[in-house]
Amino acid sequence: MSDNLNQVELAIRTLEVFREHGEDMDDVRHVIHFMYGGNQEALGSALAELGYEVRPTVDNDGVVAERHEAIGETWRTTVLPGLCELADAYGAEYDGWEAAMTRQSPAPAKRGGLLNRLFRK
Repeated sequence: MSDNLNQVELAIRTLEVFREHGEDMDDVRHVIHFMYGGNQEALGSALAELGYEVRPTVDNDGVVAERHEAIGETWRTTVLPGLCELADAYGAEYDGWEAAMTRQSPAPAKRGGLLNRLFRK
């Protein structure tokens, strides 16, 4: 297994965190992937052909690929390996992903008197 494909196994715990927070894994959410090194121009083109919005990393040493998709076990075992293999094909390192949590808990209501509400204490 390449180092890139280790990302597929690392995703198991990340997806557990989403489930623990009550996420519906069938919901479509914003997902961002990070890849560094290699032939970035060709990798970016290949990712764009797969429907990703692609941009360079801040330091121009890699690509950021993003789109909206449902994450879950099927995604982990199909999409992630495909992205890892694509990174390998272009000599890049797949450095992981992040996704939006859609059911974030609301901030607890602050209690108090008028002064607390006015000065947010």
